[in-house]
Amino acid sequence: MINEVRSWLWDNRKVLIVIALFIGVLELVYFVPFYLMWWTLALAVILALGIWWLSGFTSEISKWWLLWLESIWMVAGGLGFLLFNLLDNWQFQIAAAVLAIIVFAMIRAYEIYLTTGKWPVRAFAFLNFLNVLAFFFVSAGLLSAADFYSLNLGVLLIGFAAQVLLAINLRFWREGVASVRKWLYATITVLVMEEILWIVSSWHRGVYLKSFLLTIIFYIFADFIMHYSRGSLTVKVAVEYVGLVLLLLVAMFVFDWLFILQ
Repeated sequence: MINEVRSWLWDNRKVLIVIALFIGVLELVYFVPFYLMWWTLALAVILALGIWWLSGFTSEISKWWLLWLESIWMVAGGLGFLLFNLLDNWQFQIAAAVLAIIVFAMIRAYEIYLTTGKWPVRAFAFLNFLNVLAFFFVSAGLLSAADFYSLNLGVLLIGFAAQVLLAINLRFWREGVASVRKWLYATITVLVMEEILWIVSSWHRGVYLKSFLLTIIFYIFADFIMHYSRGSLTVKVAVEYVGLVLLLLVAMFVFDWLFILQ
């Protein structure tokens, strides 16, 4: 048993060191919030060096730079939740521990990919699920920041467009869409989501409800694009997705209605 633990610790030493540094800086966010910009920069540097270390400090940055952006995106979602919710010390510690575990699992999946050059099925599904969570929480963070800091709508649209562009390109990359037309698809996706955000931003509802709506629309739209690019977009698939969207929207508005009544 002890030998197995030692072997596991040694095999995951790189990831564990990165996570230890990550947790250390995350604690500073709570206890010394005045230097939030510097702590955020430090987290980005730690993630960059950690992923570069996993890739063997290769000079081929194209192999890992998208992984770095994805990790920053996921962490930004967690930070947005921590910063815009009134958490006491224990609540923060629990949320930070959950975020650290997620980042550990994420970087472990990156290590497997950087070593083998392929995404294991479980890692692929897990990272796609994390992307959904990141989209939801970053959207909520952007909407919260727009309200809290009275940001100009243009700033909100730029930040949201950057998220949509990253999310759709990660989807193209993992599913092997290398066509030049993917930039056309990405541009259309950004324009559609920007219009929806512009409408939703003036809607007097909670940020999490609006973020949930934006997340649903984005991922259904992205699935449509993936099916279209593969030539598998049939009437049956379209009807299934439309039915799913309607079901989720009805459930969302019913939940919101019940919550308001309470």
